Amino acid sequence: MFVYRRRVQFYETDAQGVVHHSNYFRYFEEARGEFLRKMGLPYSQLRDLGYEVVLLEAYCSFRRPLLYDEEVQIHTQLVQLDRYFFSFHYTLYVEDDLRAEGRTRHAIVRNGKLSSLPPQLKELLKKIGI
Repeated sequence: MFVYRRRVQFYETDAQGVVHHSNYFRYFEEARGEFLRKMGLPYSQLRDLGYEVVLLEAYCSFRRPLLYDEEVQIHTQLVQLDRYFFSFHYTLYVEDDLRAEGRTRHAIVRNGKLSSLPPQLKELLKKIGI
């Protein structure tokens, strides 16, 4: 499991003073990108190899609101991997307090068509995944 930390910024909050729901999906994306970067295969390298990671599904369950200036820990874990698709599960905590959890499902596209996972990504995800 990979843990990404970030602080809630003022511009991410809404009129009620809480993080707007759309930002949770940005947090997932940030954590996923950093996860791949730390594993040695950032999105930029995949693009250089001719692959694009596309988002197929995104889900979030909001448990308790996130507030301005709180430090959020985004726990990111690979939970599904096959020839064409992979999924991540996310849990967002402030200290030990679970605030949200979510899931994203992805595919790889090459030249505008669904592609099997590139060998570099598949091996990397197998090493650290499920």
